[in-house]
Amino acid sequence: MTELPDQTLAQPDQENSGQRSPCPTPASLLKAVSDYNSRAEVRVIQTSHYRTTCRILGEGPALIVSPGVASTYEGFTLFLNKLSEQFRTIIYDYPGDQPNDQARLSKIGHDQLVENLFEVMDSLNIGRAFLVGTSFGSTITFKALARDPRRFPKAAVQGGFARRKFSPAEKIGLKLGRLVPGDIGRLPLHQQILTYNNKIHFPPEIDERWTHYLEQNSKTPIHSLAHRLGMMSRLDLRPLLPTIQTPVLLVQGNEDRIVPRLYFDELQAGLPQAQALLVPLVGHQPHYTHPESMAQLMGGYFLGCEEHAECASHSHENEKKDEP
Repeated sequence: MTELPDQTLAQPDQENSGQRSPCPTPASLLKAVSDYNSRAEVRVIQTSHYRTTCRILGEGPALIVSPGVASTYEGFTLFLNKLSEQFRTIIYDYPGDQPNDQARLSKIGHDQLVENLFEVMDSLNIGRAFLVGTSFGSTITFKALARDPRRFPKAAVQGGFARRKFSPAEKIGLKLGRLVPGDIGRLPLHQQILTYNNKIHFPPEIDERWTHYLEQNSKTPIHSLAHRLGMMSRLDLRPLLPTIQTPVLLVQGNEDRIVPRLYFDELQAGLPQAQALLVPLVGHQPHYTHPESMAQLMGGYFLGCEEHAECASHSHENEKKDEP
């Protein structure tokens, strides 16, 4: 396992400028959302399980993001905008997140979510793709890798797990999901729980991102959250991990209060081709707090030297071969 030096992701990502200053201005998330919405293609794909809304941005190798249990695409826009410089990025909504997606949640289990990923790929004419799974999305990633490894040259997961014990907040969400209508912002102590788990990782310089995170997290329908939590309560992928031969980058914030290091260690021990990175001073939401750094880290992993003849070392070797 590699532990990254503190400066790698320890400070929030900031805008580049021609003249460096000691305290450059952090990149605006609201501007990133606006830029993303103006450039991304929105496509609704009718699969066997629900009408899946996908957002596509960029050119290059396909890269598919499976988000967390209560995420919206907007929280990933800084991350996706950076990755779209090298990849054709695709992020999709889970069943029940859109009011007219025709999802029958009682008929959709975890295996159906994995099948849906493959149907989306086929509809978009994607033969092979890199996979990124954050938190709950990591479980979809692992099952997809086990089902058809030929279609995924590499994968990366952040805050991932093969099984989870529920926090008190998740138990409340699962229990009330069958009783309370509306979005999860209505759940008791919702904002207080988010603040306890995450606020420490959002310094004042990126307070705009914290406000956005609270707003977006509150938008997930309660019944959709309960549906996914129900899946998680029955899920244990540890026996599946040794069968996955695809190279997987594991990224874990050392101060993650939502997915503790125990689950990171289980993945590292169970996956034969894992490269594990433990990131100091980072929590569970690096796509908010360190999006460009995380994009650079994962992009470099996916498009490594062995897959890029144009990289510096190969170019240097070619120059040597050309010498008389």
